[in-house]
Amino acid sequence: MKTTQFLSVALAAAVVGVATAAMGQGTMGRAARDPGEQLAQLFGRNKAFSADASVSVKDPSGKEMPAMEFSYAMLDGKVRTDMDMAKIHGGGMTPQAIMQMKSMGMDRIVHIFLPEKKVSYMIYPGMKAYCQMDTSKLAAQREAKEPKIEKTELGKETVEGHPCVKSKVVITQDDGKKFESLQWQATDLKDFPVKSEMTSEDGTVVTTLFKNINQSKPDASLFDPPADFKRYDTIQELMMGNMQHMMPPGAMSPHGGMPQGGSQ
Repeated sequence: MKTTQFLSVALAAAVVGVATAAMGQGTMGRAARDPGEQLAQLFGRNKAFSADASVSVKDPSGKEMPAMEFSYAMLDGKVRTDMDMAKIHGGGMTPQAIMQMKSMGMDRIVHIFLPEKKVSYMIYPGMKAYCQMDTSKLAAQREAKEPKIEKTELGKETVEGHPCVKSKVVITQDDGKKFESLQWQATDLKDFPVKSEMTSEDGTVVTTLFKNINQSKPDASLFDPPADFKRYDTIQELMMGNMQHMMPPGAMSPHGGMPQGGSQ
């Protein structure tokens, strides 16, 4: 695989892992936020739980995009999101593409947000590597004014066997931009948002449905990066390190330069 192709696919996977976690929840408040922070605010009174979720996306024309499945865990503000590329289906995603991701160690992505430490981790178990990110930098970029949130109850419905209150939520940012979503909060699960449907400015619709909701405390060790995994400071460094590991000996210089024998 060519270097440019590898980096494109690798970085795309990283973006999918983080952006979908944020986008799928309909919490489009201030943009400069870690996705884990957005999730922590969404779940309100639910401070400790684990659950599975399916996320489906339709583009503005109504075309189905690849659907994804995630596992979530939350403990007192700490948030963990797990995604398995093998569980992506539809939208033109082929088994060959999934196998290629797996061969590169990119078929599983874990994102952990730790508010008390002001850090988040992007972990690739297949690479035995992770990237540590400083979320305090994101906090410094936030707008000073909180967005305006308007919530209107639309009725009651049953979702996945849970009695829910269906509401329309409109978030207006300081610059006037508005984001709308529908949320179904389960009254038997401390108003857990078992379903959300968000429509972005361009008409893209993202629907998230939670299943297997367990409101007992998850193990605290789930929110620590594996001690035996290699740490990188940026996603780019992590991807380049994995690319060098995959290449035959001598194919790239130790400093990531041109392959030996290549033109300058």
